[in-house]
Amino acid sequence: MPSPPLLEVNDLYVRFPTPAGPVNAVAGVSFTVSAGETVAVVGESGSGKSVSSLALLGLLGSGNISAGSVLLRDEELVGAAPERLRQLRGSELAMIFQNPMSSLDPLFTIGDQLVEALRAHRPMARRAARARAVELLREVGLPDPERRVRAYPHELSGGQQQRVMVAIALTCEPALLIADEPTTALDVTVEAQILELLRTMQREHGMALLLITHDMAVVAEMADRVVVMYAGRVVEQGPVAEVLRSPRNPYTRALIDSIPTPATPRDQPMPAIAGSVPTPAEAPAGCRFHPRCPSVLDRCSEAEPPLYELRPGRASRCWLHDGALRAGPAPAAGEVHHVA
Repeated sequence: MPSPPLLEVNDLYVRFPTPAGPVNAVAGVSFTVSAGETVAVVGESGSGKSVSSLALLGLLGSGNISAGSVLLRDEELVGAAPERLRQLRGSELAMIFQNPMSSLDPLFTIGDQLVEALRAHRPMARRAARARAVELLREVGLPDPERRVRAYPHELSGGQQQRVMVAIALTCEPALLIADEPTTALDVTVEAQILELLRTMQREHGMALLLITHDMAVVAEMADRVVVMYAGRVVEQGPVAEVLRSPRNPYTRALIDSIPTPATPRDQPMPAIAGSVPTPAEAPAGCRFHPRCPSVLDRCSEAEPPLYELRPGRASRCWLHDGALRAGPAPAAGEVHHVA
């Protein structure tokens, strides 16, 4: 029998207050992550990727989970007491945020910030925590860790700061590491080093990795499975090789077609998706992608398609999977509809 997922997100809704009333930034998102697996969540800015990951840790600020379930090792996190979430953050769930320059406290040394993370979850004397901090910096490949542990964040480069963020995330060897755009502010050489570091840490610590990104090249290099989001909805998911080779959703196809290749003509505009992701308050009726979709049908503006299960582990949200657009009432948008 297959082992149960380490993380199971079911029909998650995340709501934020606005002057015009509450809106759902995430609407009915479902996915799983198994032990040791790498799952990438991909989509344009504004698709709900980061909000979904922050919801897992209970770090939504003014927002809240209005519906759905988040199970970590079969423990329900939605509605869990704040003290329980604090215990789980770092020890079971850890996160690397997008920008290390704003995530590290400029008033404290690197060592102080590592020691604080260690002692928050482990009964350790300060001296022992300091020694462990040096070991962690050495483990993530930071040169001269004995000196770097006394440095302040502004004394490190962007790539070195991101290595520190990886070290902080690994202080308690979490079962699941969430990496939210971990290479956004880095040049391509340092990006490759950080991705290789994440692979190495995952292999050595046996962690699962939830990778939030907008970069399909990173998805192809790092992930086992991919979840594609658009305007707060999951629009496609499946094994990475299948989705990249044969995308079934027009949005996924448009994302892939927007990646320049050596064959892209230099005398023509770069390929791009027309328009932009709507805000949660401005989501159109029907399919949320239909105003930008090159394959739009009449029904697309009338009703939102369900998530069609094309086969086990492979799904897409598009009316094109409805064959001849079967007669009868349309399935509910949150429903998973099995395609024969």
